[in-house]
Amino acid sequence: MRKARSPRTVVPAGFFPKLLLPFAAPILLTLLLALLVGETVPRTIAPGSGLKLAGFCCAAMFAALAWRWSVRCIADRRAHSLAALACAVTGLLGWPVWTVGILPSVNGLSLHGTHTVSMKLERTEVTTISRSRRLNHWAWLKPDTTGSIAGSGRYFIPEAVHANWASRQGRMVTLTVAQGLLGASVVIGYR
Repeated sequence: MRKARSPRTVVPAGFFPKLLLPFAAPILLTLLLALLVGETVPRTIAPGSGLKLAGFCCAAMFAALAWRWSVRCIADRRAHSLAALACAVTGLLGWPVWTVGILPSVNGLSLHGTHTVSMKLERTEVTTISRSRRLNHWAWLKPDTTGSIAGSGRYFIPEAVHANWASRQGRMVTLTVAQGLLGASVVIGYR
């Protein structure tokens, strides 16, 4: 006795491109923000006040919306399962794009509560940008007091600040930090 085969699932032509939206859309939004806003919005998030959870929530919400949109006119449950799996995977791929691409720009749109924080400069370092000869400049900072609005860790700093701080290792430096729209601390000044 032969087992009956279930009928083959037929999906619309736009089904598979819709499944890529949780990854492709945040990349396109990041490029759009870069073109429209550029470097006018402060984006340097202080360590310890990141947007990882907010980025995960955005990625999950967008993946759920993409899944719902892709299966809205398909009755076959197998296509629903495939779409859910694909949207979950592409949503996880989009999570870092939300976290370091879009949300820091949104966070920097409105700043309030400016604070000056004393930090101990532990060391400075320079890294190369991949596939480039340009350099990124970093400072490892530790707050002077516990419970500071800015946490300890590696901070991205401009080249001029790096040149000034390179000989000051072990000394105190000052950061100006403000709360952003999404609650993450944004570094807006170095002294």
